[in-house]
Amino acid sequence: MLGLGSSLVTSGGVQGLIPTDISNLDLWLKYNTGIAGASNTTAAGNMSDDEVIHSWADQAGNHNAEQTDNNERPNWEDATTDISFNADDDHFNLASNVEIDANQDFTIMIRHKFPNFDAAGALIGDNSNDVIRVNSNTNIVVKIEDNTANVFEETGGLVLATDVYYTFALVRSGGSDGFLKMYIDGGDHSDKSWDDAHDYKDADAFTLSNIGAAVDTALNVVGFMRDVIIWKTALTAGQRADMYSYINAQ
Repeated sequence: MLGLGSSLVTSGGVQGLIPTDISNLDLWLKYNTGIAGASNTTAAGNMSDDEVIHSWADQAGNHNAEQTDNNERPNWEDATTDISFNADDDHFNLASNVEIDANQDFTIMIRHKFPNFDAAGALIGDNSNDVIRVNSNTNIVVKIEDNTANVFEETGGLVLATDVYYTFALVRSGGSDGFLKMYIDGGDHSDKSWDDAHDYKDADAFTLSNIGAAVDTALNVVGFMRDVIIWKTALTAGQRADMYSYINAQ
């Protein structure tokens, strides 16, 4: 049954779920898909190395990612077909904000590779109080609607490595309880829940308008981004596993 974390059998073998199989998909910026420069596109297969990127189409059809300022556009990395952010104001604006209501469950998955952890960078945000920010290779801060910092720190010896693609998965569950969990998948991390010593709860509304920054020219991230997916539902462990398998196979 679709949406329940089970797998589908196809003529080519076993195929897990894809993002659209899980209900309440709100945003899907897909790896190597729907990306356009001034005249070249991934659909045409003619993007050129270091080409500035104008837009990244939302496969859910709700919130295309765009950038009209040439000085703030991310670049295309031909060798790995990635979107490259250099922390020099690079980011995308969403054509319409992702608005997550108070007490609403959600899951945000972002796959990103850091070349270094020299400075804090926001994977996604709207302002300094609506943001998912990677401070270092052991520290991730989530703020939802206010300045309350939910600080996820990995103290078990596993740290984020440079030049490794990680999927950062922030899951809120429990409705008005607003239970928050940060899972990391990639490298030595396998759906690793960070900082279980803290029982974070934050049921506030969450607004997201920028990809790769908190505000347009603040906390701009460095590195290479492949996927941004948001569901207005809390994914189960089985669904997360299917999503990791799917995006890692792309």
